[in-house]
Amino acid sequence: MVGIDRRLLENVDWALLGAAGALVLTSAVTLANLNVGRTGGAAVRQLVWFGVGLVALVVIASIDYRRLVRAAPALYLLGLAGLGAVFVLGRTVSGARRWIVWGPLSVQPSEIFKICFVLMAVWVITSRWAQPVGRTAVALTLPIVAVPALLIVKQPDLGTAVMLFPVLVILLVGAGMRLRLLGGLALAGVAAAPLAWLVLRDYQRERILVFLDPLRDPLGSAYNVIQAKIAIGSGQLLGKGVAGATQSRLAFLPERHTDFIFAVFAETWGFVGCLVLLVCYVLLLLRGFDIAASAREPVGRLVALGATSLLATQVLINVGMVTGLLPVVGIPLPLMSYGGSSMLASLMALGLLLSVRMRQFQ
Repeated sequence: MVGIDRRLLENVDWALLGAAGALVLTSAVTLANLNVGRTGGAAVRQLVWFGVGLVALVVIASIDYRRLVRAAPALYLLGLAGLGAVFVLGRTVSGARRWIVWGPLSVQPSEIFKICFVLMAVWVITSRWAQPVGRTAVALTLPIVAVPALLIVKQPDLGTAVMLFPVLVILLVGAGMRLRLLGGLALAGVAAAPLAWLVLRDYQRERILVFLDPLRDPLGSAYNVIQAKIAIGSGQLLGKGVAGATQSRLAFLPERHTDFIFAVFAETWGFVGCLVLLVCYVLLLLRGFDIAASAREPVGRLVALGATSLLATQVLINVGMVTGLLPVVGIPLPLMSYGGSSMLASLMALGLLLSVRMRQFQ
């Protein structure tokens, strides 16, 4: 079941791996300059998790993606069990109960669950019960996204929960769902928005209000976004350099090593540096979409599309919230933000892409 022959190795997408490696190296350099924590070892820990993620990437890439899709129901149930275990075994940090601690390791099950969700969504969409892809497929897929979304919102982690829905929509469209039906779903979502507002917590409502009025509470709920904009703007064309990045190094910018690492990078290296960083992401995502487009059968196409859309959604939301174009929802920047679970999930998604790419000759 697990094994790599010469033909598989010949189809490895080195451009995809090269772009990912450049992003991880950039992350390590950025974290090393921040000197986060008591010993400033965030960069070392990030690289350790990168090593763990590489092992997961190789394992997933060596397994035929069709086997992974067939195992999706079991993996999905294990993922739900992990989300439920957070409420029993989880550790509370900053009012959120999202992490399970095993000795020196801290794992966020909602990050790993993203991979299980993509595989489960592909399993349902490609099943005979969902053919042709229409209202029946929507009815079958809504429960598999609603149940985990409710568990993740309860942690609370609204950003991760919301992110599952666009990924599912992209998969449905990629499978051939009519745009008329998609428009109906969009109208239903808009109609349900007032109900969603009622179930949001106070701090979540405040984030939306701050998005609409950035100067609403400059020393409180709007502080993060204001400081991020100052950091990005002060970087100008070529950046202030490591020594001159005062917003980042003097900790004026909160969560500078996790959710707002893009602002740190922008202050340090400026517009030109950000352009290079975004080019790396564009290259990685284009390779992912190309793998999906060149897949020979629907399962492979949807697995690659799901893995790529998962990464693309995170990049768009993170960069959007840091620059003030979207509300702050706490989504990490893939392969850049500090976090072992995020790094592991991102490399697992790349493993799915490689699994599809390496088997295109079959």
